[in-house]
Amino acid sequence: MQYEFDHLVIMARDQISLVAKQFSDLGFRLSAKSTHNLGSANQLIVLDSTYLEILGWEAGTIPQRAEIANLAFGLDALVFRTSNAEACFNALKEAGFTPNAVQDLSRPAQVGNEIKQAFFKTVRFSQQPIEGLRIYFCEHLTPNFVWVKADQQHPNQLNHLQSITLGSANPAETFFVLQKLLQLVKFDNQTDALNSTSQKPGPLQLHLPNCVLKIEYQAKMQVAQIIDFVLVQEGKRAELRINQTMLRASTTHQ
Repeated sequence: MQYEFDHLVIMARDQISLVAKQFSDLGFRLSAKSTHNLGSANQLIVLDSTYLEILGWEAGTIPQRAEIANLAFGLDALVFRTSNAEACFNALKEAGFTPNAVQDLSRPAQVGNEIKQAFFKTVRFSQQPIEGLRIYFCEHLTPNFVWVKADQQHPNQLNHLQSITLGSANPAETFFVLQKLLQLVKFDNQTDALNSTSQKPGPLQLHLPNCVLKIEYQAKMQVAQIIDFVLVQEGKRAELRINQTMLRASTTHQ
């Protein structure tokens, strides 16, 4: 089974509008705000084959999804795309992971002047494969209600998620867990990096069809973390690197 990268989650908690404005100020067009059947709310920055999801709940309300209520503000989750959630669940279980049962997810989606219903199936974990990283898989049943052409027209023309960098005190272990998780077999000359006696091996790279995951050595990190991600205009040199410090939470709404 081949997986692609699907989307990167940015946890905004009750500050979706604030984070959305930060990205709008950087020259991105955002989708209309929407509410999931599970009670969470989101806005998207839709790219060529991936997207950024600004996730949280409406300001002044109590979060309805217990699994996200205590998540920290900032770069939050890696979501991989599967074409068959049930087969993904079975493959993960056979590989020794602990996936939860396939979950149905839906939300309204504005497509032109119409409101459609976008449907998804997700595979989450009762115990995350890599401590510190929130990871899950998503099957799109209505992808044309996510990759809406109008939402992909960004004034800054940055339309491709080129890479995501993870930090880990043990990059080789993180690398191999991701390899097993994503059923990746072949890599681009990683042997020297993995066998290096240097205290700073890497960065190691996992090449998905539409995005590169980089794993950097970070000695002080107790658990793995998302460090940053890079957006580019496909075929051009211009790039934008976004890290945790660029995402600013309001001091009046935590």
